[in-house]
Amino acid sequence: MKRKPTLFGVCFLVVTACSSAPQQKVSVAPAPEVLEPGNLPPQNLEPSECGLFLWTQGTPRRFIFFSRAASGRAIAMLDAGKQEDLTLAAQRGDLFGQFMTEMDYAMPGEKIVSLRLTPGESVEGGQKISSGRIELLDVGGWSTIIPVVGLRACQPDPE
Repeated sequence: MKRKPTLFGVCFLVVTACSSAPQQKVSVAPAPEVLEPGNLPPQNLEPSECGLFLWTQGTPRRFIFFSRAASGRAIAMLDAGKQEDLTLAAQRGDLFGQFMTEMDYAMPGEKIVSLRLTPGESVEGGQKISSGRIELLDVGGWSTIIPVVGLRACQPDPE
């Protein structure tokens, strides 16, 4: 004679099975940061430090240029999706914050990177760059123009 299991019997078996299963510790770690191709890695500013951040105007927007104020250096992702170190060669135009509206950088391989920026509205801790362009000039005289937008921002001092 077969008996139908009762609801109490089924619940007892489930609870018993769960309580006898070995305990596993689960640790939750943040997912590793995955960069989109053609983007610079995130950049952090120290307290009272300022930086210039530029993105492409088109979609998808790519973070392609970063410079720390008064460093004379920059990093860029302009040519073939490879991060390059740039050295400030000349600056002119109007002063906005710690930067000028026209800056030229030397790039490895005798290439020149020229920035032309139009400052926009002020924001807390900085100023928007409403429009601009990066011109990449190679040794053969060919130039590539990349329309950009961005932000000049400063990290406040902790008080």
